[in-house]
Amino acid sequence: MRANPMLLGLVMAGLGGAVFIGSWQYSPLPGQSYGSDTMPRAVGAFGICVAGALLLQAGAARDLVPRLSAPDWMREPRALAGLAAVPAAVLAYCLLSGWLGFVPVIFALLCALMALQRTPVLRMLLLAALATALVQQIFGRLLLVPLPRGVLSGLF
Repeated sequence: MRANPMLLGLVMAGLGGAVFIGSWQYSPLPGQSYGSDTMPRAVGAFGICVAGALLLQAGAARDLVPRLSAPDWMREPRALAGLAAVPAAVLAYCLLSGWLGFVPVIFALLCALMALQRTPVLRMLLLAALATALVQQIFGRLLLVPLPRGVLSGLF
């Protein structure tokens, strides 16, 4: 989808404002002038500034009607399947990772996403294995994020 600056500016203003207003309920850290509200407020303020720049750009170009247009690639079923595959993969991870575990689910999802893009099989398997191992080591061992182990609980 292609949106003109007016539409993007309005959406960005809404999102930035929502993040900024939503961060007011966060409590500051005791004894410090910043806390858990600092970063969301900064992100929200930045979003509002970007929205202002987009709205100024739309005003300068006299493009004041919000518009959304679909590019040619969105008329292809394969492209739409690729677009729908990403949220479907996130949903599949949420539903399956607790039972099967992080490693098999991520490997299978990466293989499925690459197969949808017609990646050659050997390259797909190697990249999926490498990416799965790398992410598991970085998050599971280095950053100590508790990844679901599922059926592989005794292996690592």
